[in-house]
Amino acid sequence: MFVDWKEQVEIEKEYVDDVEVELDRLNAAIEVAGQEIKDLYDDVSSRLGRDEVEMFATHGMMIEDSEFIGQIKGRIITENVNAEWAVRSVADKFIQVFEDMDDDYLKAKADDVKDVATRMCRLLLHIEGSDLSNLREKSIVVAKAFTASEIVQMNRDKVLGVVSQEGTLTSHAVIMARSWGVPAVIDVSNVLDVVETGDMIVVDGSEGVVILNPDEDTLHIYSEKQREFVDFSKKLSQMAGKSTESEDGYPIKLYANADTGRDVQGALKNGVSGIGLFRTERLYMDRDRLPTEGEQFGLYKKAVQEMGGKTVIFRTLDIGCDKIPGYLNVPDEDNPALGYRAIRLSLARADIFRIQLKALLRSSAFGKAKIMFPMISGIEELRLAKGVLEDVKNDLRKDGVPFNPEIEVGVMIEVPAAAVVSDLIAEEVDFMSIGTNDLIQYTLAVDRTNRNLSHLFSPFHPAVLRLVKMTIDNCRKAGVKVSLCGEMASDSLLIPVLMGMGLERFSMNVDSILKARWIISQLGKKNMEDTLSEIWGLTTAKDVRRFCEDRFGSLKKAF
Repeated sequence: MFVDWKEQVEIEKEYVDDVEVELDRLNAAIEVAGQEIKDLYDDVSSRLGRDEVEMFATHGMMIEDSEFIGQIKGRIITENVNAEWAVRSVADKFIQVFEDMDDDYLKAKADDVKDVATRMCRLLLHIEGSDLSNLREKSIVVAKAFTASEIVQMNRDKVLGVVSQEGTLTSHAVIMARSWGVPAVIDVSNVLDVVETGDMIVVDGSEGVVILNPDEDTLHIYSEKQREFVDFSKKLSQMAGKSTESEDGYPIKLYANADTGRDVQGALKNGVSGIGLFRTERLYMDRDRLPTEGEQFGLYKKAVQEMGGKTVIFRTLDIGCDKIPGYLNVPDEDNPALGYRAIRLSLARADIFRIQLKALLRSSAFGKAKIMFPMISGIEELRLAKGVLEDVKNDLRKDGVPFNPEIEVGVMIEVPAAAVVSDLIAEEVDFMSIGTNDLIQYTLAVDRTNRNLSHLFSPFHPAVLRLVKMTIDNCRKAGVKVSLCGEMASDSLLIPVLMGMGLERFSMNVDSILKARWIISQLGKKNMEDTLSEIWGLTTAKDVRRFCEDRFGSLKKAF
């Protein structure tokens, strides 16, 4: 078992007389921590995927980050406190900033801070770290919380499941465990108070259930569930090489959302029609400077080449709001969700925008690349963005740089205004993609990160469904391709509704592709159209959700 890092190091605030001694202690811990991270990086490089390895490269950069370390040293100097307290207090501040962010990728950065801070505090207090690399028998590991460093050192052949008292589904540790096929249940209150080494536990990762010392009947039930799960997983794996079509033979195209090479490889493995949303902002976030044109071109070119002639839709830089790297020096805003972000930031910083467009255009010479502008609210923004694109094309022509002059251009429909005028937008683009995560937020005026309002954030709201249907209909009338790339695209209860609306292109995270393909194969398109007419008669989000659960709950239960 593990305990939470704050409890493990038992940090107390102490006032010190000699600041120089504390700074020396801190510098020594930084040096040793840096070497430990390097050793761990070298160890995992030969046996883990690229993303896991890059995570420890991030830890290495953090231990050398002038802002992070500078604030720790500043606190020691200005407050005359012990080094471990300074590490903890600064780390807590960084952790809170990341945990409050909307983007799941950036939210998970809190885990990196926790991991590095844990290591530094352990060294400062001379506490031995946890080591599960030598488990003697197959076990379920229960912890207060896991760090990614602890997970990667586990012998995965010996770990049957993981349970933690705290944590989130988006944490590095949980994502890593799930990628190994290990059932994980997170945020189990007081589990460490009741579980002891040697207890028998059932871990149901699908339902988020943990059962301590089950009786024979319960064991039999879960043995059957385990067998059914294995059989169904085999059935799903057989869907990888099949085309996607409804029960009555209507073809549907499935695309993957991606922001790394690993996502592209997973998409190919699952037999997608292409990448429906390649998020380019990750390249801007993991650094202390803007990526060069060459760095961007290398990433984009590799993606289109790996897809082997299949579509890759690159969304231009979508940062702002809670995703602003410090080097951009963007001023604080009272209402950042409605402020300086996405296409607005790109148009205001044409120097950054032009470099990205040049790299994207160059990549189009090597495969089927497309360009998509985020957070377009109307025709004016669209025309400005297209104007910059045409200028960049002219520059490339003058320099004799090859690119596809007929590259398709599209927009994200994630602002209600854009959905309302989607008939006008359709006259000026080659395709649209409905980004429902933001569309729901802006339509319902609900901050999706605000727990007090989470009950109001619903993709089943009639207003949201009507805007989605309006956009699909307008695209169909104009002969413009339309896809949907928000979380609705992989929702077991909403895939049937979207099919009934006439949506023919779905884009989703790689791990949802086979599930969606199976669901679609169980549905008749004509039946879904008839079902949709019943939904239009419902007046509240609760009514729509209840209807979908009654009608399509069996599909959700299958997983």
